[in-house]
Amino acid sequence: MPPSLFACGSNGSGQLALGHEDDVASLARCAFDPSCPASTEIVDLVSAASHALLLVSTASGTHLLGAGKNTHGQLGKQCALSCPTAATAFRPLALAREAGLGDGWSPARVAATWTTSFVVYERGEAGSADREQAIVSAGSNDFGELGVAGTPDGPVVLDVLRAGEYVEHLKGGQRGPQRSQRVVGWGACRRGELNPVPAPATASRGAKGKGKAPARAPVSLPVTVALPIPAGAHITDLALGAAHSLALLSNGRVLAWGSDLKGQVAGLDAVNDVTAIAATWNGSYGSNTHGQLLRRDSDPRGRVALEQPTTLTAGSEHILVTAGGKLWSGGWNEHGNLGVGDTADRAGLVEVPVPGAIRRVWGGLAATWVWSEE
Repeated sequence: MPPSLFACGSNGSGQLALGHEDDVASLARCAFDPSCPASTEIVDLVSAASHALLLVSTASGTHLLGAGKNTHGQLGKQCALSCPTAATAFRPLALAREAGLGDGWSPARVAATWTTSFVVYERGEAGSADREQAIVSAGSNDFGELGVAGTPDGPVVLDVLRAGEYVEHLKGGQRGPQRSQRVVGWGACRRGELNPVPAPATASRGAKGKGKAPARAPVSLPVTVALPIPAGAHITDLALGAAHSLALLSNGRVLAWGSDLKGQVAGLDAVNDVTAIAATWNGSYGSNTHGQLLRRDSDPRGRVALEQPTTLTAGSEHILVTAGGKLWSGGWNEHGNLGVGDTADRAGLVEVPVPGAIRRVWGGLAATWVWSEE
């Protein structure tokens, strides 16, 4: 039996796997193709502009499923042949085989940017000497988000991991992912998203005599991101916006770098005791013992108090919070992604009707996903 997975929001490419390509403003049950393996457990999920990736576990192992359009090859060659228009129900994907990894590899983590997919595959038992991992990317490479040069013909294996390294976090922003403990990033970096150290304060003269800051490289292949992590601390989570990045440290502090045009970075280094972070395209959010830290133009560090907050999740421009067994949402709602039955934006958090008991919540690009126990 497939898991009880529900979704709402933008669905113009069938990426919500609802059996059609229309937006929905209330949570609706996702569909699974008969070719999917029988499963009841979800490992992880991610959704982007026109596709979604879903990891499910079965008695035989972990499997990768996908839904939506495959315009840029983000669902792989097999999906392009079996479903040339849009997959409006989840179906199995074969990115490892198409990338040339061979047999024995199982998907372990997923991430996505606008029209690009990233999957961590592994083989061998955890803790064993023969354990291996590989990162596979597939889809658009307009901003270098595949992590390779040129335009490959299908999914590729990234040359990112060093010997003995294993992926702890894999996050996708809008133009490229990052991971840690050695944080590696690639893709667009016009606003310093891959370089937390400010550029030197030098200037050059333009044609009209005006000073101009040194130009940053617009895109990057995989590079190590140098973070000022204090002694005794380590990264516990990463969150990416459209042009800024956040890292949560084990000591409850937050590192933030990249664009600050919306006030999404300045002042975060002064916040203490943070237990969770999230980022929308233009905002930064955190949870601590006093409630949710919401960044607003009028109030750079506004707080919303919630009883027993348990999770904090960000979509592209909306926020999801579970508290007391209930789901709350707020922010941008053009596609009905808040799940409250309409398309009106919400300046505060409102309760979302959820069928059954909540097991896990995900935010996507103008989309909300809920795995429930009915």
